[in-house]
Amino acid sequence: MSGIIIPGRRPAFMPIGRLRGSSLSGGKKSGFVSLNLTPMVDMFTILVVFLIQLFKASGEVELSSKITVPRSVAGSPLEGETGTVVQAAGTECYGDTKSILLLDSQPFSAEECGDALSVEIPGMTARLTRIRETNEKIFGRDPSMPYDGVLIIQADVATDFHLVRRIIFSANAAGWAKMKFVTQPSATKAAEAPPE
Repeated sequence: MSGIIIPGRRPAFMPIGRLRGSSLSGGKKSGFVSLNLTPMVDMFTILVVFLIQLFKASGEVELSSKITVPRSVAGSPLEGETGTVVQAAGTECYGDTKSILLLDSQPFSAEECGDALSVEIPGMTARLTRIRETNEKIFGRDPSMPYDGVLIIQADVATDFHLVRRIIFSANAAGWAKMKFVTQPSATKAAEAPPE
């Protein structure tokens, strides 16, 4: 009976006492902390893409190749403003193949243009009202202040002023007070500007 050994408990890991007595750790916690860099790199990538999408260069407006904007001596840069863009060329809202009227690159149907003799373009008023209401829901607005959205108008040199006046009237009817016209700097202004 002396040759039979009863098995006892065997720990799966080294006893804690031996770990504390180890010459490598000396009974202290290790100062090395592992850091997973993948989520942090993902977060910074998303942040950089968001900032690139959010900020645009000063005065960056995409011009249509079909529109020749007028020249101006008294113009000023857009100061990085972005807004809803109206593109207009020709004499009427519809009917003429040379006429262009777009709101954020979307054309208007004959029903949206309404009567050519009226002062307002009903479809433009409705679309601008929807855009204003959506922006007010997203960004909020002080009810005592007018809506501060900017309507950027790109009108061709040969555009009939009656159409431009209808655009301005429709924007005012939709609650838009700020409008800016896209122009190119005049050659005389560029020649007179002092060198920087």
